Amino acid sequence: MPFSTDTNWPQGLSKIFAICRRQNQPFEYRYYGPYDKLLNYCFETDSFQFFVAPQHLPSELNAGDAVDSIVFIVVFNEQHQPVLLAEIKDDGWAGKPDFRLAADEQVRRRYNSMMPECPLPRLWGLSLLGTSLRVYRGDIATGTLQPEYQARPDLNRILPLNFLEGEWDLDILSQEGFDKMKEIVTDILTASAHM
Repeated sequence: MPFSTDTNWPQGLSKIFAICRRQNQPFEYRYYGPYDKLLNYCFETDSFQFFVAPQHLPSELNAGDAVDSIVFIVVFNEQHQPVLLAEIKDDGWAGKPDFRLAADEQVRRRYNSMMPECPLPRLWGLSLLGTSLRVYRGDIATGTLQPEYQARPDLNRILPLNFLEGEWDLDILSQEGFDKMKEIVTDILTASAHM
């Protein structure tokens, strides 16, 4: 059944994630395939209106990001303009405040380079730490990004253990995660139809 009429994730997709989670392979080999499948499933239409593509790191990102960024995927429209970005990292990032801050800042840098190219009113973004999801929404007209940036509380001290805790508390494979993806994809398809 297509994503547009489904009411939950297909059992086969959940099975792919479960199998890949158990494999003792480097992270990029575990999650790239499942997320590629998930995004292609979400944007499967009768036409070739959208395509999913892995991306190289933009040259303006610093060298440390090359090590930290495991998978960066973008959904493009047929004119090769971004409509959704997804940055995927290992599950372990969710439990460390400095990693959560780094994940948030990397997504925001992606927005700086990709928002000007988005043809829709909003550019959606997914920050995935394993299957823990944080959703971003960039408003093209105003240049604003939600959720608002939360700066380091004190540059002279280590981050509190609870810094940005709970911001990735939505499991993309849960019913709530499915519903959120349905909302995002519906918004993208509706906006694309009015272009």
